[in-house]
Amino acid sequence: MDVRKLISFGKGSYVITIPKRWIEKNHLKKGDLISLNDEGYELVVSSSSSASVQNQSEITIECSSKPIEHLKTEIVSAYLNCFDSITILLDKNFSEVTRIKEIIRNLSGLEIMEQTSTKIVAKNLININEISIKNIIRRMDVIARAMMEDAMNSCRGECNYENIYQRDEDVNRLYFLGSRVIKNALKNPKIAKMLQLEPWQITADKYLLLRLETISDKQKRVARYICSSDLDRNSLESIRKIYAEIVEDYNNVMKSYYNQEKQLAIEIESISKKRTKDCDIFLQKYAEKCMNTKLKSATTNLVLASKIVENVKSFAVTVRNMARAVLVYE
Repeated sequence: MDVRKLISFGKGSYVITIPKRWIEKNHLKKGDLISLNDEGYELVVSSSSSASVQNQSEITIECSSKPIEHLKTEIVSAYLNCFDSITILLDKNFSEVTRIKEIIRNLSGLEIMEQTSTKIVAKNLININEISIKNIIRRMDVIARAMMEDAMNSCRGECNYENIYQRDEDVNRLYFLGSRVIKNALKNPKIAKMLQLEPWQITADKYLLLRLETISDKQKRVARYICSSDLDRNSLESIRKIYAEIVEDYNNVMKSYYNQEKQLAIEIESISKKRTKDCDIFLQKYAEKCMNTKLKSATTNLVLASKIVENVKSFAVTVRNMARAVLVYE
């Protein structure tokens, strides 16, 4: 709490000073209007709608013989840190222009406005202050469910890894967009107020976004390892049954989130250990089966089965952590 001294000003008013850090945080300057809301024993001070919400920000990134993954990290970091204009300076011998353009296209709202032999200029064209985090979460949820269905179908020989991979890219785009919105709201309380987000909601939504992105990664890996393996039909069916139970837990977590049915989240929290135990039991039985066979592919399949189970268990744990996050919502 910041305590300020009340100063008499003329015959009918009193004055208090406002902390400089609050002025800077809300992008205010001399002459801007301040709103006062009398709530009885509290007087709420807020920046007026006429004040600027956000200044346009720019950043320049130099290639200078950097690896493409290094450049990707810098570009994504600039995007997540809410820069509105990103200029990438190109070396004369730079040969990854197509890859740079692909990275930019995978960041929602960022469009290439200028391209020459020496630079690429990308600018943000959407107002992220009007984007609903709840809608982003819902869209990520819809895509993740489709990925889960394809991952389970892989256990029946229907390998749709390419489709899953493309959907994972869509989830990543939404995750980056949601992270950018949340970063903006954390930097500027006025934006959080416009989005009707309390600080605890911002934290919980950020956590949920991260878990949804993690879950989509797990679907991609599970499908890839299943499609690469030569597991027998019975083993694949056992994996599918365990997987289906975890998918049902996921559906109930999201139902709990949408409808604020916290009892569902509590039940999933309590059943999580059974899901991971089922994974361990399957892997132990499969390892014993491999030890009793002379097939050359047994060792390879055991390694792949271990990777599949590792990701399935991680999926179950992530669903449990989502249930814990849902319990925070009021």
